[in-house]
Amino acid sequence: MTDGTVYSGSHWQRYATNDTDQAHNFVRQAFLDIKVRSYAKGRDGVGLRTATTALADIGVTRLHYSARTQAQTAPDGDLNITHLMGGRFTIAENKDEYRLRPGDVMLILPDQSADLAYDNVDTFVARLPRALLEEVAHTQTGISGADLRFDGPRPISPTLGRHWPQTLSHLTRGVLSDPALLTNPLVAGNTRHLLAATALAVFPNTAHAATPRAAGEVTPKALRRAVTYIDEHADQPITVDQVAAAAGVGPRALQLAFRRHHDTTPMRYVRQVRLQRAHRDLQAADPTTGATVTVIAKRWGFTNLGRFSTDYRAAYASSPSHTLRT
Repeated sequence: MTDGTVYSGSHWQRYATNDTDQAHNFVRQAFLDIKVRSYAKGRDGVGLRTATTALADIGVTRLHYSARTQAQTAPDGDLNITHLMGGRFTIAENKDEYRLRPGDVMLILPDQSADLAYDNVDTFVARLPRALLEEVAHTQTGISGADLRFDGPRPISPTLGRHWPQTLSHLTRGVLSDPALLTNPLVAGNTRHLLAATALAVFPNTAHAATPRAAGEVTPKALRRAVTYIDEHADQPITVDQVAAAAGVGPRALQLAFRRHHDTTPMRYVRQVRLQRAHRDLQAADPTTGATVTVIAKRWGFTNLGRFSTDYRAAYASSPSHTLRT
């Protein structure tokens, strides 16, 4: 292994080093600021290997670090979630100490310092920015960003603890390993919001106890503005907050209005519009020029082709491939 070796592309980076200082600097820059308090192995025993995939402001890293290290973190607001695959990892926060076993999932609380001890760890680390978490929590519950706080490092339940690595594994196989999807703004936006929503569901935080704001009345004109915004921006990442702002109403009021008048949610309506656009493209495409169902589906943000085909059949009583061929 060469000290400080970096291999990188537009959305990925591999890094390897045997040097202690370089390894610690990498961790500080990639995840969170740490202050190393002791180090128990000699230089020849150090080995850091990482492979990172970046999706806008999110990073997912497979990390192996052979050094036995004790460190203290400094709070920085962003969320770092660890799924331990092997080795020993202990987190101490205030008077509580958590010993991770392989398979465990834990977050390092973003608003307080923690003492870490790790030795020969093999782990997946996902870093999610505070701004994204605040946005998704606000959309779901109406909680303000200033009021969002994570209350504990452990998942709420063992079932939810398994849900995080399952979601991350699904996204790694289906999205993060495909350079074409990483550059698709619809797929990137959906993936970012799914990871944030999963983190909010898995770990205890104040959004769980937030009281939904009272929903005001949405006029037909405001609802038309929302529908027009979706129609005009279906080829771009869309959030409920953006649609609500375009309509001039609150997110919760918009949710209720869509259920009342369209029998769906705003985001399901977005999916319906994109399904219509994919249908239109399939009708217009010429398969002899290389057009495929996969390319067209992914163009409109549908990464699960099985689900796309099911939804398409339900809407048009035909398979996507049949539409393309006829």
